[in-house]
Amino acid sequence: MLRALLLVLLLANGLVFAWVQGWLEPLLHAPGQADREPARLAGQINPEVVRILPAAAAHEAAGAARAAALRCVEVGPFGLVDAAAAEAVLEAGGLAPGTWERDLRGPAQVWLRVPRADAATREKLQGLSASRPLLAGGFRACAATP
Repeated sequence: MLRALLLVLLLANGLVFAWVQGWLEPLLHAPGQADREPARLAGQINPEVVRILPAAAAHEAAGAARAAALRCVEVGPFGLVDAAAAEAVLEAGGLAPGTWERDLRGPAQVWLRVPRADAATREKLQGLSASRPLLAGGFRACAATP
């Protein structure tokens, strides 16, 4: 009885080993073979551009991409009255109130700052500055304020 059980276990072990090695491929797919997708590999676009980065470098690259995606831009300086008019232009141009903030840099000197401008917002702002004389100075990267 024990001899038969031992033979059945050895046979089962041999079958599992043959399956994992891919020797039974016509009948059963090996477990590692399901992860290989030749159609996806053939359909890759520019696979030579893909690089495997160490964790620290990947974290740094992701941070740089986020920083490039969301940048601070500003326009100014304005007097107090012109700042209110410029805010009205921004709102009429499609920016939601609260998207920008006022930055006071001296007596009656106001800069309008958009702290988290993505590429589409920056493009919209450049279009506004090209079409509105009040914003003719154009938006630029935010200056570091003390």
